[in-house]
Amino acid sequence: MREFIILLKYLSNPYMNTTKRKRSSVSKNFSKQLLGYAIGSIPLGIFVFIFSKQIFEKLYMADPAASRLMFLFWVSILSLFFIVGFIGLAMYSLSRNDELEILLTMPISRTTLTVFQIFTATISQIYVLVFFVFVTLAYLIATKGNILLGIVQLIVHLAFLLLLSSTIAILIGGKTSKSFTRRFYMIIVLLSIFFYFFVVALVDVDVAELQNLVKMFLFSTKEYNILAWSFISTRTLIFSIISAVILFMLFRMISSKIGFEPVQRSSKKRYDIKGTGSILKAIIRKDLKATIRYEQFLYFVLYPIGFGIFMMFINKDILSPIMFTIPIFTFYIALETGMLMISEISKIEYVSVFPVKFSTLVFSKIAIPVLINIVLLLIIFIVSSIIFTLKPIMLLGLLFALLLFAMSSILGAYFAISSSNLKIINMNRIFSVSQTLILEAVTMGLAFGTILPLGIFIQKQSLEWWGWLIMISSLATIVLISILFFGKLKKKIEIRLS
Repeated sequence: MREFIILLKYLSNPYMNTTKRKRSSVSKNFSKQLLGYAIGSIPLGIFVFIFSKQIFEKLYMADPAASRLMFLFWVSILSLFFIVGFIGLAMYSLSRNDELEILLTMPISRTTLTVFQIFTATISQIYVLVFFVFVTLAYLIATKGNILLGIVQLIVHLAFLLLLSSTIAILIGGKTSKSFTRRFYMIIVLLSIFFYFFVVALVDVDVAELQNLVKMFLFSTKEYNILAWSFISTRTLIFSIISAVILFMLFRMISSKIGFEPVQRSSKKRYDIKGTGSILKAIIRKDLKATIRYEQFLYFVLYPIGFGIFMMFINKDILSPIMFTIPIFTFYIALETGMLMISEISKIEYVSVFPVKFSTLVFSKIAIPVLINIVLLLIIFIVSSIIFTLKPIMLLGLLFALLLFAMSSILGAYFAISSSNLKIINMNRIFSVSQTLILEAVTMGLAFGTILPLGIFIQKQSLEWWGWLIMISSLATIVLISILFFGKLKKKIEIRLS
């Protein structure tokens, strides 16, 4: 235990230079990180508690069995999120890295090192864990259940999931790359966020519709559903306890023998070097591969489209994805372009010797985010037109979006190339705080300035003079900013190459 506490104190932040800090500040580091996790997750958990409690109360008054079905289904979904996300993170954390190379030379048992890596992976699943706790409490309070027994069931269930996931991660650990793990984790985070949206949306659903909905969740009550074992019955609760004990003994046995070795797999696949036909085509292919490499890029692309489709089905109209997603798309495009630009400009001393015009490199960085996001927005429009009635005037939203996306991409490229510190590549912080706030204010402000008046006009078939003024002035500002900053960007490129 003492070794584990030391690891928590000194390894909770690998970027902290402990030689220049007091011991007290180092020992408080982990508690500060836990506080940060709590501040980010507990408010969402409280909202989930409030909304899910309302849903459970409505269902319980109509049919107690329906509320139980809904609860078991949610437990199954959250359990699946936890297991899949945890295994992905733990598989990478259990492979050998520079930190583990040093720790393996110290008098620390491999079991302790394994537990520490497992613990860090568990903390990374904080949103799912918080949702687990608050959904369970909401169900127990709404249905007037035995809270003490419910807490015991929750503890047993989380212990079972943790031990099952840890054992699987140890047995297949090291068989995943860092980039894959990060992208996979980002998808799990997005799914957790959409689970929150799903809970909130169900509050306004009619009780009769909810009862029909939960009939599809009958599988969650079956004894073979290990994702909700602790809550199904007393018998399955005993199964869960026995399984947890067996898994704990197995974990103790295999964790002491874990190798922390990176997996090297031979591949018979041969890669032929082929020409692409043109320099621009080669650059576009390179940048498209970069978009797949960065998990942040994946988040910036998936979140708006997922949120847009979600809002479309919840509000049952086509205006919702237009009103809500275009501003988000617009802001994220600046960040996407910034990522691609910074990854290129940080290696300017190498890039400048290529037989390629730097303007060609920059054009690709600006065009790719615009094209990707306009295609995704077009998909939302197509899905909407199939389900709902699409008025021709709504296509103006696509034209406005194209102008907004182009402006945002130009701004992102300009801010990236104007950055004073390009040698430190941190994709979690592409721009400074002030730059991010400026980009957010300009992009989302102009997006709302063009899209909101259009939405009002489509809905009411008329628009006040001030609405026309806001929309026209916003469009004029978009064009002006695009032209102005494109000229500034060209000058910055010339300065960088000089």
